[in-house]
Amino acid sequence: MRQRLESRLEKLGARGHRALVAGITHRGDRICCGWSADGDEPDGSTLFEIGSITKAFTGVLLADMHLRGEVSLEDPLSAYLPAPRPAWRHREPTLLELATHRSALPNTPSPMGRRELVYSIGLGTTDPWAATTDADYARLVTCESPRRAPGGRIRYSSMAVGLLGDALAAQARTSYEELLKDRILKPLRMGATAVTSGPDWSAKLIGGHSRRGRPRPPIEDLMPAAGSLRSNADDMLRFLTACLAPPTQPPGPALALAQQPQARLGKRLEIGFCWLLSTPPRSPKILWHNGGTWGFRSFAGFAPEVESGVILMANTARSVDRLGFKLIEDTHRPVTGPSDA
Repeated sequence: MRQRLESRLEKLGARGHRALVAGITHRGDRICCGWSADGDEPDGSTLFEIGSITKAFTGVLLADMHLRGEVSLEDPLSAYLPAPRPAWRHREPTLLELATHRSALPNTPSPMGRRELVYSIGLGTTDPWAATTDADYARLVTCESPRRAPGGRIRYSSMAVGLLGDALAAQARTSYEELLKDRILKPLRMGATAVTSGPDWSAKLIGGHSRRGRPRPPIEDLMPAAGSLRSNADDMLRFLTACLAPPTQPPGPALALAQQPQARLGKRLEIGFCWLLSTPPRSPKILWHNGGTWGFRSFAGFAPEVESGVILMANTARSVDRLGFKLIEDTHRPVTGPSDA
């Protein structure tokens, strides 16, 4: 399996990546491999921005606080987050609707979304979040007024999950990062994973690059629950292993609940507590989420039926999703021909 993984990474890297790391857990066994264009390969301890994979952690936090009786899935956002909140034209979304992208909110506050697009395609030179203050963000949130009522069509929204994280942290009377550390990261021994890397880990953080290989700044947005975590392959393999076989003690029950489907996106795609659930033809169900920041792309997925999980991270803004799915397939479907990673 290691030789196959190394070959897969090398072929993907040749398509414009600078550095890649992949980890696989399969029926209790784990392997981790790195690849680099310049020979300085990352390893299981190298930190990457994991972008929207952060949402899966936020979903587990929601499940945990629900199971503890600290929040109710059907309560509106305002029950736990007095402000800032959008100017709803209809009823407020529930916590579960925020976690399943049925809030009717845009991906990011509308003015910021346009600035992000300009920067992401290389027409802008300044990170639109770099000079955005807490007060600026509050104004952006309160200016949003979704036309549609919540509970209907699924519309992917980082803003929704960001507000969900803010609400959970407010209810727990702490920060999102501290809540995550207390409820998930410490119990699972994920010491490297954080929104803000401490001095012991900051030297392990690799730099990000645009699709064309230009250096990109670290993520600085004000929605930490939606996409601000940094992690490494070692920690993510611990997380995926726990998802595959949730322990009886917390956060095990929350890890299991977060995987349960809550809404359908399509014929073969559902959503749980932020996890996406795919059912490919003639293949086991895969729970997954990808991630992307200015200079990173990532994929995390696992298939409980075959006891397999994969984490794949790149420090270039080029998708790694296709290989992520293929690596899961490799663990239960023998490869007999050339790789098309």
